[in-house]
Amino acid sequence: MKPIAFFNYFSLAVVFCCLFSACDISENEIEPGLSFTKIYNSSSFTESYDPLDVVALPDSAYLILSSTNSWNIHLLKVDSEGELIWTQDLDEPYVNALPQLYQQENRTYLVCMDELQLGTYVLEVNAADGSTEEVFQDRELTYPLAAHLAGDHSWLIQSYNREARKTTITKIDAEFSQQWQQEFDILEDVEEKIVKHLTRTGDRLPFFNGYAQGNGNAGFYYFNGFNNYTMALTFLNPSDGEALGVMNGFRDLGYVNAANGLSNGVMALSKNSYGDNYLAPFSQINERTVSSSSDLEANNFPEIAPEAPVILKTFELVGDEVSFYATHSKSNRIMLYAYSATDGSFLGVEYLGQSSPYEIANILQTGDGGMLVLGKTYVAGRFARICLFKLTEEEVLAIIQ
Repeated sequence: MKPIAFFNYFSLAVVFCCLFSACDISENEIEPGLSFTKIYNSSSFTESYDPLDVVALPDSAYLILSSTNSWNIHLLKVDSEGELIWTQDLDEPYVNALPQLYQQENRTYLVCMDELQLGTYVLEVNAADGSTEEVFQDRELTYPLAAHLAGDHSWLIQSYNREARKTTITKIDAEFSQQWQQEFDILEDVEEKIVKHLTRTGDRLPFFNGYAQGNGNAGFYYFNGFNNYTMALTFLNPSDGEALGVMNGFRDLGYVNAANGLSNGVMALSKNSYGDNYLAPFSQINERTVSSSSDLEANNFPEIAPEAPVILKTFELVGDEVSFYATHSKSNRIMLYAYSATDGSFLGVEYLGQSSPYEIANILQTGDGGMLVLGKTYVAGRFARICLFKLTEEEVLAIIQ
């Protein structure tokens, strides 16, 4: 492991809004009313940063996960006002961090790949200094593509078996012992597409896993990935991983690109079809049937960039649940679309970024009722850098009111 890198980061933008209140704040709370925009620049002209996820830490700081120069792993910790605390670059063999940090009981994990053997690691991150510890390794789970950490501390890991040309879904329990494993045939050679996805030299594909509640049935797992001849959203029995049903796409040209389970068999979804983007914030899903994403009722949003990822999360705001779709536009602005998670009605939209190009990475609801928006921007129009927007609770509520 390299020592902490004293990277020459600095903030290009300052706090836009100061405190709205001067009341006393305990040490583990975020000051209410704090809003800022930060760009974390580097003196290096060769480094390129691709931000992936941000999480809140128990000390009111934030941890940001990024990739550098295609698939190297970079960690950055900032305080509650966005000021840099430390940075850390992970050494070989750790590469290709999945675009998510996983948290449970004040512990933070990332999932990544072995550079040479292509197997899967789960690393626990020490938030004090960015050092990591291996808690799980499996060389047989090659090309890790997505993972889900459940409430019972179990993991669902999606990988690609390059020898058998199969998507592999593996359930790991809290002690990191395998509970079950299922494989799904892929009827064409997709390794080149997967390698280009992992190394960011080609199209980024929406691999993801999750859990949702069925309508009158027990809950089910789902994964989005290659199945048979297409990118498909496949629904699984949680007890053994057997397929229940599937929502097929069309090869890698039409597919679901974000999903979030709401309740009673309803899911918030988005899809991409030949570069056109559609949002479906309230879709009744029967996880035990075969369907097609082309038949999914959804609204077209032509302003979304064809290659833009779609981040979909549900926040609780003033007693209501709100689905936020975070993405970016063809004019390189970050967009936040808000929908009611109760009935799918449209609530509002917010645009971030003007003078520079911005691309979405992830969003996080903060402990003060606000929101962090993690993105990528280009300094001098050339150098890919990490940016962070902090919205206050008032600013978030203004989107939906």
